[in-house]
Amino acid sequence: MTKRRNNSKRSRFSILFPILTIIGIGVITAIVTNYEPNWTYNWNGIRKEIKDSLQVAELRGITSGVGGMGISTKNEVDRRRWIMKNATESELLKLTEYPNGIVKGIAYEGLLRKKEFSNKTELTLKAIRDTTYQIDYQSGCLGWNMDIGEYLVQNVLLIDDEIPPPERLPDFGLTEIDKEKILTEFRKLQVKKE
Repeated sequence: MTKRRNNSKRSRFSILFPILTIIGIGVITAIVTNYEPNWTYNWNGIRKEIKDSLQVAELRGITSGVGGMGISTKNEVDRRRWIMKNATESELLKLTEYPNGIVKGIAYEGLLRKKEFSNKTELTLKAIRDTTYQIDYQSGCLGWNMDIGEYLVQNVLLIDDEIPPPERLPDFGLTEIDKEKILTEFRKLQVKKE
């Protein structure tokens, strides 16, 4: 009688073990292949309303304000501006380490737009070297990926002499020497990419 019970337990285990192993391997494979670095980002020091707005912005990308077929993307631009205006300097600095180009781009831009932030040249040089993640950028019907530094130099600071400047440049408090330093570093990385 005792032998039969042991055999029955063993036979159940011998049937369940391969099934559980296959399920376990499947779950692990699904997690590993779909893993996103932002899952483990430490949000300590970032307020909930900033975090929530960033998570929406992360999905939407960065836009010039005009989407496909001339449809306004003003909501995305307003969200990005709200984040930059309402996030503190320490929150934005922490977000420059977030593992996503869109969030990093918003953080860098937000710091550049803060009048009281003084290390703008060093920050921009750091952003130019920050090439791990790219920004999804949309203007009109076109969308493309660009490096964070490229976005800042060409779309925020507007100092790339390859692109015609608007009549009035925004004032970020950068000197001509600062701008030249930034452009020199920017051009070095552009040459390496080619």
